[in-house]
Amino acid sequence: MFEKIDNSITKFLEFIMIFSLSVTVIVTFVQVILRYFIKVSIPWSQEFLMICFVYSVFSGAAVLVSKNEHLVVDLFEKLPKKYDVLFRLVECFVALFVLSILTIYGSILVSQNLISGQTLGLLPLQRAYLYMAVPISSLFMIYFYVRRLYKVCFGYS
Repeated sequence: MFEKIDNSITKFLEFIMIFSLSVTVIVTFVQVILRYFIKVSIPWSQEFLMICFVYSVFSGAAVLVSKNEHLVVDLFEKLPKKYDVLFRLVECFVALFVLSILTIYGSILVSQNLISGQTLGLLPLQRAYLYMAVPISSLFMIYFYVRRLYKVCFGYS
């Protein structure tokens, strides 16, 4: 049952990542063509590209956590099983601690920006929607680390 949920969440995050990266490439290409050949610039493109890039990076980070494909140090690769389990537990707890801080303070930042109504420079969009990528992706990563912690402790998925 959880495998279906994991796969659905991962597919959703992959869609966000691929869509935002594709939009980033397309808008950048159009901006370059317009700027160098027609000598016209799209004023809102930089802010829009920043939003797309932020969402692609944070959704991509969550996808990597779901697939356990983040960069690793292979220094402790061939340890006995009990030490390997210990290091995996430490990894999960440290990641959960950091992601919890990101979620809490990211949520505070989003709520403060929603209340203040602060917008981006040229786009009529509140900054909170840019910052929202941090707590949302952190929650997804917390979910995947809790699943990994469950697998390490109980040995199943």
